[in-house]
Amino acid sequence: MDSQLLLELYKKQAKMIYFYLKKNGCSHEDAEDIVQESYTKFIAYSSGVASHKALSYIFSIAMNEFKKNLKKKGKEKVISINDDRFWNNFTNDHDTESNVLTIEMNKEIALTLNCIQENYKQLLLLKYELELSYKEMALLLGMKEETIRTYLFRARKDFQKKWRNLHE
Repeated sequence: MDSQLLLELYKKQAKMIYFYLKKNGCSHEDAEDIVQESYTKFIAYSSGVASHKALSYIFSIAMNEFKKNLKKKGKEKVISINDDRFWNNFTNDHDTESNVLTIEMNKEIALTLNCIQENYKQLLLLKYELELSYKEMALLLGMKEETIRTYLFRARKDFQKKWRNLHE
């Protein structure tokens, strides 16, 4: 594998994988370890992978490592509180009530996301949290752009259905 291509892949995707893992409840240290482990495994086994499939291969490795990590820890998701953000909520001039409502809404969204299929959850996070385009998602997941559109449509419908059930 060309070292320049590997460096380009790392710059392009490492931060995105890291933030995706953090959004799924992974600690800072675990997310960094998973990203490093993914690239290490990619380097070791990349001889059989076409260069246009490298991004999706690395992402798949990272997701498998994340799932292994969850199993090893007994599927407990650790949610860390950023102390700066916590204290800034008390010291800023924003309305405390709106902050509390935002936190509650985020909890409901997370609860709804946990009720839908894992691949739908993954697509919704990539699209709306990481703000990736359909093309970027297709490249990352190794799928056709139209397939991404179809699955994302189904994911939104499933999320809406679960959301309505939660609020009725």
